[in-house]
Amino acid sequence: MIRFIPSAIVDIRYRWKASFWAYCQKKVYGLESYTNSLLTIVKQNNTTSPVYNTIDWDIKGLPHYMSPPVWEYVKSRNENCVVINVFSSIKPLLDTYNDNDVIVLCDMDIISLKKYDHIMPTDDTVVCYNGYEDWHMFISNDTQKNYPKIQEYLTHASGGFMNGGFVPILIKTKCLKLIIDDVISIAEKIVESDCEPNWKWWACMSSFSIACHNHKIKMIGQDNTYIPGFNEFDEYNHFFAHYSVDPLFNKATFPNHDITKYPNNKFYNLVKEWMVS
Repeated sequence: MIRFIPSAIVDIRYRWKASFWAYCQKKVYGLESYTNSLLTIVKQNNTTSPVYNTIDWDIKGLPHYMSPPVWEYVKSRNENCVVINVFSSIKPLLDTYNDNDVIVLCDMDIISLKKYDHIMPTDDTVVCYNGYEDWHMFISNDTQKNYPKIQEYLTHASGGFMNGGFVPILIKTKCLKLIIDDVISIAEKIVESDCEPNWKWWACMSSFSIACHNHKIKMIGQDNTYIPGFNEFDEYNHFFAHYSVDPLFNKATFPNHDITKYPNNKFYNLVKEWMVS
């Protein structure tokens, strides 16, 4: 079974993002969405944030789980550790899933555009969007400029496992169980290092590639995600949209948008449908 499990925090912006995600899940998967979709919501984000045990969000009847904060899994109190939420929020749930279930890990600003029916992960592979490598990661091998930043965390010299990819990540439960603690601990080490602030913010992206490399799990890159403002929409190949840097559907200015100015494609049409629903 494929399971879609994004990570959220309790915040007014995440509230509407969760509603949009749920709308898209139900639009794409219909009744299946009640069993294949679960929103994890971290009870506490920053170390000084309030603790929330319940939420009252419009997530279209889809299930949610209130996750322990990342601070239960790291000793660091560096606020950049919140980037680990995408992994730590699912950690308590892993034993409830079949080892062969395929989990789709994603941020809250990633939505489904159509049913996923493409390449799937195996026991020793993961599938991920790899556009980040040539965007800002540059870590996939020793010829890349940021490879020296991760080299100290690598436990062997064999190549061909990393590709600098990240969310959406398709991974079998058994594989996620194998690497999740390493992803968390390596990300914590990067956050606690003396690297520049941007690299700390991308700590979980780096640690995911590092953990895959160390466990000899091959990352299979796919151009399966539309990122408005970064790439062009491909109706055939793009199963997901990630509106992280979208200048039109701008997270910082929503809902003060003129939807009549949105382009006519599947992603923006979903936005318009949701906004008037």
